[in-house]
Amino acid sequence: MPKFNVSRSVPYTAEQVFAIARDVARYKEFLPLVKRSVVRGANTDARGLEHFEGELTVAYDKLRIEEVMTSRVTVDPQALTVTAQSDQGPVKQLVSEWKIVPTGANRCDITFTVDYTLKSKMLQMVLSGMFDMAVRKVMSAFEERARVLYGPAIS
Repeated sequence: MPKFNVSRSVPYTAEQVFAIARDVARYKEFLPLVKRSVVRGANTDARGLEHFEGELTVAYDKLRIEEVMTSRVTVDPQALTVTAQSDQGPVKQLVSEWKIVPTGANRCDITFTVDYTLKSKMLQMVLSGMFDMAVRKVMSAFEERARVLYGPAIS
């Protein structure tokens, strides 16, 4: 499976950034190409892990592509991770993860990883060249969301 990841150090607390990553229902408000984001069946297990189904409608109007991606999402507040897994729609297998690591009082590192295989080998080849750029755009959108929600960098 092709694997892409991008990491950034940001001037926000781990809790602030984790709040953005775990709020899948609001992804439509700031992630590029996401037209709709819905959360269903949220529950918390005995270990404190949150589980739900996340459904994203992703559309690229120029190519007239619109797909609904449904994932099983696990939120781990202790590890500060949000992991989504899917095998639906055009995806044979997809695993994405947000990992947030505190690095100071008002600073943290964010790593976003996407590991995927598409059902269509042709589509896989076409999209593989664009996927790294897409992952970077998603990270930039998260950084901008932090600025919008929490203001400029904390000193």
